[in-house]
Parts: sequence; structure tokens; C-alpha cells
Amino acid sequence: MANDPRIFGADSPKVWTIPPGADFLRALAGTLAAETGLAGQPDALSDAIIYLPNRRSARALTLALYDAAGETPILPPDVRAMGDLESDEAPPSAETALIALPAALSPAKRLGALAAMVRQYYAANYRTDLPPASALAAARELSRLLDQAALSEQADWSKLSDLVESADLAGHWHGSVKFLKIITEAWPDFLAGEHAMDPFVRRLAAAEALAAEWAANPPHTPVVIAGSTGATPAGRVLMKAALGLPKGLVVLPGLDTFADGEAWTAIRQSVSHPQNSLIDTLDRLGIAPGDVATWPGIPDTDRRAARRRLIHEALAPADATADWRATLKTLASASGSTVEDFALDALDGLTLIEAPDEAAEAEAAALLMRQAVETPDETAALVTPDAGLARRVSSLLKRWGLDVPPSAGVPLGRTPAGSLIGLCANWALDPSEPVALVAALKHGFVKDRDGLATLERHFLRGPRRWRTLKGLRDSVLTRHEIEPYPRFDGDDQAEAAALVDRLIAVFDRTGADVSGTDRVDGKAAAEVIAALAGEISEAPLPWAGEDGRGATVLLESIAELSDYLGPMSPRALVDIIHSQSAQLTISAGMEEHPRLSIRGPLEARLQSASRVILAGLNEDVWPQRPAPDAFLPRRFRADLGLNDPEDRLGLSAHDFAQLACAANVVLLHAARRDDSPAVASRWVWRLKTLAEGALDDRGAEVLAPGDGDPLAWVGVMQARGRGSLSTEFPVEPKPVRKPEGWPKRLSVTRVDLLQRDPYASWAESVLGLSSIEPMNAPLGPAPRGTAIHHALERLETENGPKTAAHLLSLLEYELARVGEPLEDWAARRAVWARTVDWYLGWRSARQASGKDVKLEVRGKLDYEIAGQPFTLSATADRVERLPDGALVIIDFKTGNPPSDKEIAAELSQQMPLQALIARKGGYEAIPAAPVAALEYVAFKAKPDARIVGTSSRLTATPGELADTAEAGLKRLIANYRDQGAAFLSAPRVQFVKYDNGFNRLARRAEWAGDTEEGEGGDA
Repeated sequence: MANDPRIFGADSPKVWTIPPGADFLRALAGTLAAETGLAGQPDALSDAIIYLPNRRSARALTLALYDAAGETPILPPDVRAMGDLESDEAPPSAETALIALPAALSPAKRLGALAAMVRQYYAANYRTDLPPASALAAARELSRLLDQAALSEQADWSKLSDLVESADLAGHWHGSVKFLKIITEAWPDFLAGEHAMDPFVRRLAAAEALAAEWAANPPHTPVVIAGSTGATPAGRVLMKAALGLPKGLVVLPGLDTFADGEAWTAIRQSVSHPQNSLIDTLDRLGIAPGDVATWPGIPDTDRRAARRRLIHEALAPADATADWRATLKTLASASGSTVEDFALDALDGLTLIEAPDEAAEAEAAALLMRQAVETPDETAALVTPDAGLARRVSSLLKRWGLDVPPSAGVPLGRTPAGSLIGLCANWALDPSEPVALVAALKHGFVKDRDGLATLERHFLRGPRRWRTLKGLRDSVLTRHEIEPYPRFDGDDQAEAAALVDRLIAVFDRTGADVSGTDRVDGKAAAEVIAALAGEISEAPLPWAGEDGRGATVLLESIAELSDYLGPMSPRALVDIIHSQSAQLTISAGMEEHPRLSIRGPLEARLQSASRVILAGLNEDVWPQRPAPDAFLPRRFRADLGLNDPEDRLGLSAHDFAQLACAANVVLLHAARRDDSPAVASRWVWRLKTLAEGALDDRGAEVLAPGDGDPLAWVGVMQARGRGSLSTEFPVEPKPVRKPEGWPKRLSVTRVDLLQRDPYASWAESVLGLSSIEPMNAPLGPAPRGTAIHHALERLETENGPKTAAHLLSLLEYELARVGEPLEDWAARRAVWARTVDWYLGWRSARQASGKDVKLEVRGKLDYEIAGQPFTLSATADRVERLPDGALVIIDFKTGNPPSDKEIAAELSQQMPLQALIARKGGYEAIPAAPVAALEYVAFKAKPDARIVGTSSRLTATPGELADTAEAGLKRLIANYRDQGAAFLSAPRVQFVKYDNGFNRLARRAEWAGDTEEGEGGDA
């Protein structure tokens, strides 16, 4: 090592600062390398100890030292993560080796023990068995209070009882304070019994042990504590101890070297000031701000100095900066320039953009980063505390092949392995539940999906008709019995059933079906869920990689929690798995982009880039409002010696100041968030106020982005998207293309569809599309009608009694087969009984019976229309032959049948066309005969029978109706066979009773002014 380099000289300062806006770690590494001769002596820093706030900055410093040594191999120093107030770093391991400290509780054990105490409290005081998830939520609040107490050097819980007695509190606060005895009394006893320590308490003890070791045996090698604001007791202990070492240094981030004594006095009184934590640390170290030196080797300019002065002033408390103009004059005179020149220097390179919403904000940030890639050697860093915004920008960058993972990582539940664990947990609750089953099997890790598409499309949609996997298999094999026109065949059934058989075997092997269990042991249940995930995945998934390691940690934490929570309901366990997955953050496991990065403020504090984009600058986002105390009155905090929660605002402001002082900075905020008006960050408001105070109307212009406005780019992209759609597609779809000679065949019901909604008929018949029911859908009118038809048919064709009780049993059985819930049947049984009595009375009054009654009769007629063949088909529900040989055609409806007005308008031709087929002998096994009557039977809560053509609106005979229908059919088919015929979407919307499934495809909401999709005639 070089002899007595300047920063380690006997007369050199012991406390240094690296100005805001500088790349802290590169500046630190550059000077250390230069003054120790690292480039020529690879082991020059090998015996040094350097403390940084967190592991990420420790890794970054090692890389920066390598670069500073000319990219030659070096023996790196011992770089340790000290842990900072806002990090989740574990207590230092190197320091705990110096003293026989009790072990720290793992986060899961700590949370589980507190949750168990919470449940005991509620059981003893309220006789309530608090759900585990609720207990864990309360435990997290208690854990937060414990951490705050550990970080507050003067915390004294013994004062709490006296404060409660003397305070005039609302009743619920007395209960909360009583509840806090969990951490003031029960928790210390628990730790003593477990011979364990709280993590932050152990961290402080470890730091004190190391300080004592340094005092007794001071190391003569460099010891540098850098990048920390000293916001934790342990950090201040290490800093103070380092100052007593021969080569001990403290390097603070971004101390305001322009502030004077009066300013420091004001800063001490405002915990939300960005410099408050630093001056507090200096006071505790016994160091005057004037004794802090600026780290050597950092170039400075008037513009950089002006930016720092302006930013520090903008972040000062509002009550300390009431007279902006006087403040600006003071700042300008200190810089030796006019107010205008000072402001222009300070704002040079600073851009402020207000996006209309968070989506446009993310787009703008992504485009700015893309622009940086197009500029040689330029780097860009997006910094935001909004994890959702960070992930959004990362996804947008992938459009251009740029993989830039957020440095903060993602919640485990959003990773492949974590999501599979969550899906398997949901699936284990009910293995045959359609959504859970499909979601699990569609995961990318699953190895066996053969038959899944068939199972999902044909057998899992619509009402659920089973409760177990074996029931699902039976439903697959019997589905054709309840489908009037199945779209699957026997091979499809065999393929789907084979998949279900394999799933049954999987659950038999793993024992993961907890659907019939009231209580489970969390550890055992987590093991079977893990077994299920492993069984359906390709080995070694889901346990490989960073997310696989996280999944293992998750299940281990569940096991530790369950030791304290005891047996719980399966649903409670699944809730815990999901909540723990959301708390556990996993690194994306991807290599960082060489020129782009997405960081949180803590990770970005010590680094920089040629373009820094600060996004999410809205109140309650950045800065984030301190979380309210759930169980402790805010006014008690000072009396108990707890730190003011506003100090987090000061640390957040410090991070912002560090970043906003970079040479090229873009500030982004949204006018609306979560579809509600949003307020710009207080820092943005103060900065704008200073700019306008110095430059008047030019302030906004100077802060504007100019020609390279990313919002303009966003607008162009959006306009192009809209334009391409509107150019290629008409507002209202009017398709005309169809096969030659179409339609070649239609049923009588599809003839009505062609008249009422031609577009739906075209999409269904020409495009070959079909609407698919959602999973777990409520029982719809079509399957309910099919079930009722089956029940009525069985009453006639089977040998059972023709009684009300028998018909009720048939209805119950058939409705259950199509998915009618038992509770729905029980609720409506009395209604069905009245309907059955009416029906049997109607049936007994019929003139025809026995062999003169035909059910579910198929028929067809063949035509030559416009030079092409056409087939009309139908299925009649019931055809009766009267003694005189005439026929009566009956159609059963479970809803309201068409009115005579609709039939007269030729918009409902189902029954007249059936009369046409019957008259011409088109029905199987029914000779041609005149039709005496067409009758609708409404089998519903208010049953009714109505003969068509007997009202004042329609007095035609069935024969006349058949003639009219035949002529109309020929015209209709001939017209739609014309090459110019357009298929309009519901041109007679008043006669469309429900969405036929193609309204979204027709984009009716865009051009028809619809507000409710799928709502009858308004759809």
C-alpha cells in the first residue's frame, strides 16, 4: 500500500462527503484506487474494510474498484453490508462472531410467534378464534413497532401505562394500548425463554461489540464507512468507532456544504428535511459541518453548485422558505451572479414533465430510455419507489428487445416458481374446480398437458356439474347425454377422461387434496402442495433458479409459521401462502443491461447515469406518507422515545436530492393515478415555485422538455394505433364475403337468427365461430331448457307413473345433471310443483295420446333457391295427430314465447316453418297432413299455453302462416345469396332479446353507443 496517502494522512479529515449528483461509488472507488496505487498493486486494498448500506452497493463498489484499477485483476477489500434504515439487510455476520450473542429469530418465527400471541389475546379477551391471516396482519404491525423501538435509542415502553392513565383517549385506544402489552411484556419474556434476540437489537449489540474490539485492538488497515446517513443506532456506533482508528474514515452522501450555522439550526428542527439525518449524525459524532471535507477527485462547476443550492432550497420545509424571492437573491449573491443567471445555471439539464396518467408516464419513461440507447455511450437510469411503474416500464422496453429488470426484484408470487406454488395451493383446495385446475395445468412448468385443450373447451365450461375429479370424469363420459348438439365426439371424451385419470393419480400419490379437511397442519400441508408442484413440473422445476430458491424459502417460512399458528383451515393456509409470497421479493435473475437500469431510490442513492429519470413524483408515492400506527396513538411516540415517523420523509427527500442534482435529470409525475386526480410531489411544487420566482413566465418554459418531448412521442404512437384501426375497419361492420351458394342449410331457429342478427349468423356459419361459456357459469336458459325437455320426454317414453311426484323427480335429476345447484332446486321446488300440477292437467286434456304423440321429431325440406340447393331443418318438441288426422305442433318454452305480433311481422318464423315441414311430410315417421294448430307451452313459474293465430294481432290459420313463411324464406335466402348482401349487427335491435355472443366482435359498444354489453336488445 502507498505510504500515507492523502485521505489516510495523519492530518487529513476523518469525515468526508461526496456531493449530490456525483456517482458516489465510482467517485469513492476512483480516489481509493488512485491514492493507494491499486492499478499497479492489485492487493493495495485487500486488507481494507469498507462498509456500505446494502449488499447491492457492496457488489457495485467491487466492480467500480475493478474499473478504477484499469480493468485489471485485483484482490478486493472486505466490503460489508452494514444495513440501512430502509433496507432489509440481515445483521452483520462478521461482527456477531466477536461476541456470544443469542441467535436472531428468523423473520418467519418472529412473525409466527407474534401472531400466536395475537390469537391468544383475542381468545382470552374476546373469546374469538382470530383467523391466521388476520393474526399475521396484526403481527406485522407489532413487528414494525418493535423495529421502530429498536431504531430509537431512547425508546422506553415502561412509560406506556402511565401515559394511558393520564391521557383522555377514545375507548378503542385503551383497548389498543392493552393489546400492546404483547410487545411490552409478553415479547421480552418469549425472547428470554427462546434465548433469542430481535434482529435490530442484535445488530446494535454486534456493532457495539465490534466498536469495543476496535478500541482494544485498533486495526491499522483502512476502515471506511461510506454511503450511510447514520440513520440507525448501529450505523452511528460503527461510525464513531471508525473515527478513532488510525485509518478510519466516514464518507457521507450529499452533505450540504453551503449551509451556514443558522441554516443548520433550522434543519435540526425539521425531521423531514433531507439534511436532518446527516446533521443529527454529525452532532452525535461530535463533528461540526464545517469540518467535513469534500471528497477529492470530484470535478465541480458553477452549474453543478447552482443545482445543488437550488435543490436543497426546494426541499427545505415550506415554513422556512416563505419569501422565495429573498431566498433566490441570497442564493444568487452567494454564487456571485444575478437571480436569472443563477436560475438558468441551476435548471440547465433539468426537465419536468406531467403525464396525463400513469400509463403515459410509463410510456414516456420507456421512450426516454430507448432514446438513450440510440445515443452512443449514453446511460440512463429510471429511479422510482413505485414497483408497479418499474415493472411496467420494464415490460414496455421489451418491445424493442431491451431486457432491463427492476433492481428491486419482483414479489415471489409474480415469478414462475412462486406463481406455480400459489396456483397449486388454490388447486389443492378443490382439485376439480375448473378455474384452479386449468390455471395450474397451463403454467409454463407443467410437463403433461395432453388433452387439456379438449377438456377445457368441451367439458369444463358452463355450470359445474361435479364436485370431485372422479365426478368430473363421469361428467366427461356422459356429457353427450345432456348436449343437444355436441361439438365433441367419442375421441374427445376419451382424451379428456384420460387426462382426468392422470390427475386423479397425481393427487393420490401426493395426497394434496385437502378439500374435505376442516383443519390442516400448515407444515404438512405445505409439503403436499410442494409435492404437487414438483409432481406436475419438469424436473428440477420449480426449485431451480432464484425464484426456485425463493419458493423453497416460502415453504420453509410456512412451516415455521405453522409451528406457532397450529392447525388451521385449508383456506387460511392458502391465504397465508399468498400473503407471504407477496412479502418475499426475488431478484429477477437476469443480467443487468450495460447501459440501462431501473432502480429504487435506496439502490440508486450511491449511483448515477448520464440521464437520470425520476418517476412517480406524486404525493403518497414519492414521498410516501408515513404509515399510521394501528395500535399506538401518534402523540405517545415522543413521550415513549420513539423516532418521529416523519424522519422517513427526510431520508426520502435526501435520496431525491442526491439524484436530482445529476447533470441530466427528467422529473416525471402523473396528473391522474388509479383513475383519480393526483397531486404532484411537494418537491416538484417547490421546484416550480422557485423557477417561476426567478424567471417569471419563463420558468415553465425552461423546465419544459423542448423538441424531444416524450409525451409528444407517446401521442404519436397512440394516434398511429387509432388511425390504423379506423383506416382498415369501418366503424360499423358490414361484411359481405361468404362461400358460393351460402347458406346451404339452416334450422328454423337459425332462420330467425339470420333475420334478427345477420352478423351473428355470418360469424357463426361463415367464420365458423362459436361462443364459449365461461367456467363456473350460472345455469343458463339453454341447458335449463334442454333438461326440462329431457324430463318431459322421459315422462312420456318411460314406463314410470305419470304423476306429479315422478315428474318432479325427473326434473330434479335432469336439472342437477346440467348444473342446477341443489340449494336452487330446494328454493324453487314449491314453484316447480305448481308448474308440474298445471302441466299434468294440460296433458290430460289433450285429444291425442299414446302412439299419436311423437316427441323430439326431426324433419327437413329441400329447396332450389336462386339456382342453388337449400335445406330447411327442424326438431319439433311434440307433434300430436288428432282423430281427424290433422296435426298439432307444440313447442315448449322455459321463458316467454314469441308474441303473435312478432310472428305477424315475420321476425319469428320457427313455428310457421315447422308447420310448413309437417304439411309437406318432412318429419320422420309422420306422414304429410294439414296442421290444425301451433301451440306454445311455457313451462315456467307462471305456466301458460297459447295457440298461435288466435289473437287480434294475428288471425291467420297455420296453413296461411306456413305459406307466408315459405315465401319469406325463399326471399330471405335469395337476398343473402346476392353478392352484395351485407350482414348487419342486430339491425332490428328491439327484437334481439340477448347477446348472441358476437357483440364484442362487432364492436357494438364503439358505434352503437351501448353501455352495457350483453344486455338484451340494448346489447
